[in-house]
Amino acid sequence: MADAQTPDQPAGYGAAVNREARTAKLALLARHCGQGRGARFARRASGLPAVGFGDLAKLPDWLDAPEAQRARIAAAAGLLRHRRAIDAELSGPRLAALAAAVGEPLFDAVCEAEVPEMVGAEKLPPPERMLAAGTQLLEAALPVALQDRFPGARDDAVARDLLVRAQAIAESLA
Repeated sequence: MADAQTPDQPAGYGAAVNREARTAKLALLARHCGQGRGARFARRASGLPAVGFGDLAKLPDWLDAPEAQRARIAAAAGLLRHRRAIDAELSGPRLAALAAAVGEPLFDAVCEAEVPEMVGAEKLPPPERMLAAGTQLLEAALPVALQDRFPGARDDAVARDLLVRAQAIAESLA
């Protein structure tokens, strides 16, 4: 079975989700989405979708990461999201404030990374809004089945792709 990405199935779905990875993802899902009879009933009663096998492949590795690691990934995601605006910014003090807010090594690593295609050319927001955008991306990438625990979860494939890149950058600095 090929590890192809289709609109309904993310890369990593099927054969690439081997037994060990699947077991780890099931344990991760159990920690973040109650699956007892009462939890399943509550999900149906509140109109939330049932957790499906496809949701396993969409669970990010950072879901169980320490808060500091998640914050670093969120900061990298926020920077990547606004990468074109960073490249277009001429104000040294604004860039310095942004680098100070996320840490110079992370800022430099994101600026050296390839610009994601899905990134739009917006105006550079203040550092606190950029960090908030990264945190919103963390939740947006999660499967809708986790919406009871993470209200911002909306199974956003663009956010998920951006976070994969952000996680790789953050982990390269660890």
